[in-house]
Amino acid sequence: MAPDQQLRITPPGRPLGDEVEKKLSEGLEACPDLAFAHLVDVEVLEQGEGPAMVLFVWLDPVAMRSMRPALNLVSETVAKALPGDRFLDVVILNSAPELLSDVERARCLFVEPHPDERKRALAATSENIGAD
Repeated sequence: MAPDQQLRITPPGRPLGDEVEKKLSEGLEACPDLAFAHLVDVEVLEQGEGPAMVLFVWLDPVAMRSMRPALNLVSETVAKALPGDRFLDVVILNSAPELLSDVERARCLFVEPHPDERKRALAATSENIGAD
C-alpha cells in the first residue's frame, strides 16, 4: 500500500460470532509476544473494494528483533480459530506505528495481554506525531 492512500478504519461490519471471537481472543491472549491487538475493518478508499477485516497486532519490542516466531504463532492462532470460509489479514502495527492512533480511534481493542506495553506504545507514537 502506498503511503498516500487513504484508509478508513472502522469496527467490523461482519462480526466473527461469539464462539469464534472467544476462541480467537483466548488463543491470542496465550501468545507470549503479543502485547495487544485490534480487530477492525479497513477500507482503502482509492480501491473501492469495500472493507476487509484486519487484525492489527503490536508485538513486544524484544520480539521485533526476530519477529518470525511471534508472527507465525499469531498466524497459526488466527487460522485455528477461524472457520474455513472466513479470513483476516494480520498486520504488525509496530511496523506502521503512524496508524496506531487511527486504529485506536475505531475503539476495537480485541485483546490486551500487556497493558503497560500498550500505554508505552501510545505515549511513544503521540510523542512522534507531535514532533512532526
